[in-house]
Order: sequence, then structure tokens, then C-alpha cells
Amino acid sequence: MMDLRRIRYFVVLAETLHFGRAAVRLNMSQPPLSHQIRVLEEELGARLFERSNRHVDLTPAGQALLPEARALLAQADRAASIVARVQRGEIGELRVGFTSGAALTQVIPQLILAYRQRLPGVHLRIEELTTQEQLTAMLERRLDIAFIRGTEAPDLPDFLHATRLFQDALVAALPPQHPRADSLRPFSVSALNDEAFVMYPSDGGTGVYLQIMALCQRAGFAPRVVQEARTAATIVGLVASGLGIALVPESFRSIEASGVTFRPLREPEAKSAMWLISRTGKDVSMQERAFHEIAGVGRRGK
Repeated sequence: MMDLRRIRYFVVLAETLHFGRAAVRLNMSQPPLSHQIRVLEEELGARLFERSNRHVDLTPAGQALLPEARALLAQADRAASIVARVQRGEIGELRVGFTSGAALTQVIPQLILAYRQRLPGVHLRIEELTTQEQLTAMLERRLDIAFIRGTEAPDLPDFLHATRLFQDALVAALPPQHPRADSLRPFSVSALNDEAFVMYPSDGGTGVYLQIMALCQRAGFAPRVVQEARTAATIVGLVASGLGIALVPESFRSIEASGVTFRPLREPEAKSAMWLISRTGKDVSMQERAFHEIAGVGRRGK
């Protein structure tokens, strides 16, 4: 196997055709350079240079080797660069999960954009999953980062960490014909006792579902669910059609649905938090560490 160091010596000497100048470029003395060239010639079984007192010229074998040697050095440099970039987290893959409503917020798209701008060589594999599906995927190491909703941080093993990114209010999404649609005044959840609800399914694994059920229970009733839907856009669209009302995070206001109005609730606990779930410990990749830095993991309160 050829020594890359000797290949580099050969290329520099082939470009200068002068042992003294080549030695200066290589930051070495002339005798060791001459020795290394002779060793390379012995390894290859061919003379690479014609030497005289006044001239150094490439032999036909040397001329044939030069373009291959340059390509070999370029490939070696490229391989070293790729390894260094992977080590710095500049290329590779980051697997990110988020809930259907996460993209409607301002914070999460901004984090994704900032990451892409900082590390354009990293492939982002983004999956839309429920809160429970994301937690399972994090536990099974099928995701590197997860965005989930919930009133409190979920119970996590030691190798996972929850950072609260923000919280927004839960609001009532009302169809155009609803009697409260024209009023801007907050009202209590108890006022929705007789309403038909459009909600996430109970088996959907969403944190918002459990929070809505708890709010209604504290208000003294169980919501009458007339239709279930798994995505934020579908829920708001069904409200727009007049099928019922819905309690949703305020970020759902960004969904354009004709006639739907969003009204505040009186209960101070009617808030929904967004949590970033990330990995901790020595096994965290450089790609993950870069995302943690951009998201401020460790600097935000739980």
C-alpha cells in the first residue's frame, strides 16, 4: 500500500522538478526527500524521475502517475474533510418529530429554519406524530428531537430531558353562527356544557386531549363529542362547517378557515405548553448538540 506522505512528496517534486525547492515547500531537508522518493520508486518498481546534475525530469512512468497521485491526494483530503465535518456536526442526519399543530407556532418553524441555515449539510428527517408516538420513538431511539404538548413535562428516563419552549392559551374555536362568535369577552368553559365538541380521538395520544377533558371535568361536565379528527386543520375545518366547537391552542388561529372565530377562555389554567424532548449524556450526536444550542436547551426553565 502506497504511503500518502510519499505520494505528496512525489507530487510536489513533480511540480517543481527541483529537489531543493521541493524540500523547502515540504518544510524538510533534501536528503530525506531524496530517500523517500527512492523508497516510493522501489515500492512501485519503476523510476519516476530522471536525475542529472542540472535537471530533474519525469519519466513516462512518473508522467502516468502524476494525475492519479493528484486525484488520490484530493480524495484523501476530501475524506478527511468529511470526517471532520461529521465530527463537528456539520453533515449527517437529524430526526425530528412534531405534533400536527406544532408547525402553526412561530417558535418551532424558526428553530428549524435557524438549524438549516447554520448546518445546511445536515439532512433533517421530519415526521408528524402524536405526542405519545413521539415519546415512544424517543425511548426507542428512532427520533433525536421531539416537540410535544402538555400541561407539565412528561415522566422521562434519565437519558431524556424536557425543556419548555413556550406556552399559549387554549381558546374556543366557534363556527360563524355561534351566539358567542361576535363577543370578544372571555367566557368560562362551563358555558360550553351543552355544546357539541370536535376533538382529537381519545386514543390519539395527544396532550391537548387530556387537558381539554380535565378542563371540562373541573367545569362540571363531560364534553359531548360529535366528531373526532386527528389533525389541527381538520378540527378547525369541521368547526367552520358548523359541526361543533373545539378547544384548541391559540396558535391554531393561523389556520385559515372561513368564518371560524377564536375566543378566549376565563380559566387561567387554560394554557398549553410546548416541550422540546432531547437526549442527554455521552451518546448525544454533534447534530443534536447543535440543535440544543440553537433551542437554548439548558438555559430555559422547565
